[in-house]
Amino acid sequence: MDPYDFYITPEEYEQAAANGIDPDNLSRRVRLLGWEKKRAITTPLQKNTSRKHWAKVAEENGIRYYTFMNRVNVWGWEEERAATELLQDRKAAAAAGTEKIRKIPAEVIRLAEQSGIAYHTMRARIKKGWDPYEAATRPVANHSEAGKLGKAAVKAAYSDWNKYSFK
Repeated sequence: MDPYDFYITPEEYEQAAANGIDPDNLSRRVRLLGWEKKRAITTPLQKNTSRKHWAKVAEENGIRYYTFMNRVNVWGWEEERAATELLQDRKAAAAAGTEKIRKIPAEVIRLAEQSGIAYHTMRARIKKGWDPYEAATRPVANHSEAGKLGKAAVKAAYSDWNKYSFK
C-alpha cells in the first residue's frame, strides 16, 4: 500500500461532502479503518434512526444513554426493552437477593425478635438441630435452668444412672 493513499486532497474532501460524508468520517475511514479512498468517499453514512429514537425514549424513561447502549451492546437486549425497562432500585435489588439466599425464614426472625431472643442465639439453636419455631420462641435459660437441663440430658444419656453420684 502506498503511503500517499492516506493523504486526502481538498478535492476528495469536497467530493465526500457532496456525498454527505463529513471530514472526520472520511479521515476515520481512510486512516483508521484502511478503506480505499474511492469507497470511503462514495459509501454513504448509515443512518441508525431506530437507535436514536430508542435512545431518546430511554432518556425520557430516566435511563442514561450509557446504560441504554450497555444493555444493547453488552447484554444483547432489544432496543425497545433496553429503553423501556426501568432501572432497578438498588435497595430493592439487594433485599430481593437477600430473600433469595435466606436460609432462616423472615417470619422466624421476626418471631425471635418479638420473643426477645437474639438472632445469634436463635441461629445457634437451629444449627444444633432445634426446630426453627422453638428456637425462636423458647426463652433463654438462666444458669440454674441450664444446669438442670444439662443434668437431665446426662441422665437420659446414661441408663444406669445409679452408679454415678452427681449431687
